[in-house]
Amino acid sequence: MKYIASMLVVVLLIAGCAINPEPAAPQNLDADFAKVLEALGTENALSAMEAFDNKYGTTLAQDYLSQQPAQSRLGGGSSYPLLSNMPFNCDGAVYLSGGTDGVVSSVISWVAPKNFPGGYYHGAVLDLDKFDPNNLSAPALETAVAKGAGWESAQDWMQKVNAAVFVPTFSVNQQKLNTAQQAAAYYCDLPGDQQKYGFFKNYVDIFNVVTKEDTYWWYCTKVVWYMYKTYGIDIDSNDTRVDFTTSGLYSLVKAYYNVRYFFNSSKVNAAVNAYINDARSKIVMAEEIMLSPYLRKVFEAIRE
Repeated sequence: MKYIASMLVVVLLIAGCAINPEPAAPQNLDADFAKVLEALGTENALSAMEAFDNKYGTTLAQDYLSQQPAQSRLGGGSSYPLLSNMPFNCDGAVYLSGGTDGVVSSVISWVAPKNFPGGYYHGAVLDLDKFDPNNLSAPALETAVAKGAGWESAQDWMQKVNAAVFVPTFSVNQQKLNTAQQAAAYYCDLPGDQQKYGFFKNYVDIFNVVTKEDTYWWYCTKVVWYMYKTYGIDIDSNDTRVDFTTSGLYSLVKAYYNVRYFFNSSKVNAAVNAYINDARSKIVMAEEIMLSPYLRKVFEAIRE
């Protein structure tokens, strides 16, 4: 009898699971969320977020507007005077920038966390052999541009709103540095049909984060990381002081999972945390480079 009773309990539990399965996500969630991602970086970004919020009760538009310094980067240019005292005298120096200069991708600038003065989200590394004090427009800093890995000039960096320069805290082996710079330059010189630009494959597919080892998809701080990783130093600190909850990426992921797992807040939190931990390990953020123990700051100008 005990055996029969036990089996009955098992049958009832199985039946209960069959009768009460986990609720399915809303039918059009992925398609509606894709519309938000497609609109990022365009004048339709806010309206796409508002439409998503109105349908699903999320706060994407509110989050977007509350991160005003990041949102304002969707356009415009710097009206500040040139940073004429910015140094260009240390081979391998790392340059970070922030503010409303509108030079780098508006998507990258919005999704990146910005926790510290300067709001840094863009980066480059100097190849001193290519720097010409008589031609400040010459390509001399390895970074990423619209095609993927590419070059910027000293003139480009002197036009930044906020900027900082970092130099190695260790004794640099010049031969190793030259070899690493040449390795990065290979990708910086590749044409656009052989590479792409973005944190994410397909540019705004946030569920397909580009790994640091991928050599087809590039963004500015990944180029900086790649050069130093080739040298033999990992400058991606993954410092926990870089708070991803201040980022547009966190807002996007939170909105998606709040709808996907509307029936279970614990499941929402677990999914969001798992995503952010994975992104932290894969993406090289400017602030993670800023906090690297292998670099020290020698110049900074914060004007916003």
